[in-house]
Amino acid sequence: MLHAMTYHSITTLNCIQFKYVSPLNSNPLFSMAEALSPSKREMTQDHQEADIKKFKADSPSANLTSGDSIQNKLEQVISQLNEDRENDQVVVDEMKTSFEQLCASQLDTLNEQLQTAYKESEEPVNERIAVLNEKLQTIRQLEADINDFKEKLGILHRDITEH
Repeated sequence: MLHAMTYHSITTLNCIQFKYVSPLNSNPLFSMAEALSPSKREMTQDHQEADIKKFKADSPSANLTSGDSIQNKLEQVISQLNEDRENDQVVVDEMKTSFEQLCASQLDTLNEQLQTAYKESEEPVNERIAVLNEKLQTIRQLEADINDFKEKLGILHRDITEH
């Protein structure tokens, strides 16, 4: 089965050429789509020419008029186009699933690394916090001692000045 996803589908209807280029062909993620969907293969020039020759071999038979033949060919092209679009959507869905899995995996890895970093830094941080709390307690005690000394010094000063 040939896919428009992987080549330019060219069919000749008498003197009219139809060329379908999938929007994914011009997308840089196209190579990723190919990698994600190994069933898709890129068509070579030989395959394209063989496809055109096969299509030309189905030229109007003696029983069909030229208009009927063109109509049949057009219906085949439209049918192939619709099939190719469905195949394109399958590849897009596969890529979406793969990207979602990749993102989930990367987020899990990031979360694990963050948790490891938190655990590694938890003890040193707790030690620093304990040291700071001890120093703050010492500062509070010194401030209380200074205020007590200040009050006693004020009382002493008052007693000295009154006598």
